[in-house]
Amino acid sequence: MNEKWKKKLANAANNDDYVKLNTGLMRVSDLNNYLSSFPSNLLAFNKLGKFTYYKQLPGMNYNPPELGENIISLGKTEQEKKQLEEVFHKLSTGREKEFRFADQTNTQKRFMVDSYRAVFDKNHQFSGINESIQDIYPLVEYYLKETGQKLVDDPNNPNGEVYRKNQEIDAESGASEL
Repeated sequence: MNEKWKKKLANAANNDDYVKLNTGLMRVSDLNNYLSSFPSNLLAFNKLGKFTYYKQLPGMNYNPPELGENIISLGKTEQEKKQLEEVFHKLSTGREKEFRFADQTNTQKRFMVDSYRAVFDKNHQFSGINESIQDIYPLVEYYLKETGQKLVDDPNNPNGEVYRKNQEIDAESGASEL
């Protein structure tokens, strides 16, 4: 975490301080609890691409060292950095409103989706990016149960092969049960 960011963090509102929202007022501690209740990981980036927020469970005390850094710094490989640069460019210029990426380690019983959405202010100007990472399989499972439908393999779709192989590996190793 860079020094400028540490200084901003030290002087920011916290706990019992109130924050005025577009339609409401909340204490910082209540806002943190509210955001923590979402079933996905949440990250925020401002209009300059700076990493400004990371949702964590209540009681955790982790501040990612990348806070205050550019979105591209979150990429671990050159390919990931290039992908993040493209995501930021397309969302910030309005060429796209949203991107979704599936995790290549997904299985047929766990399907993590990384979604990047452009955020706009009340004047419809780009103001940042909201990233959420969520396992959508529980939603699919609920939908199937409620509608009486079921999923079937599509042998003509080559994308499914990766997830079928991952499912076989997971079933053999029991990794998802750890």
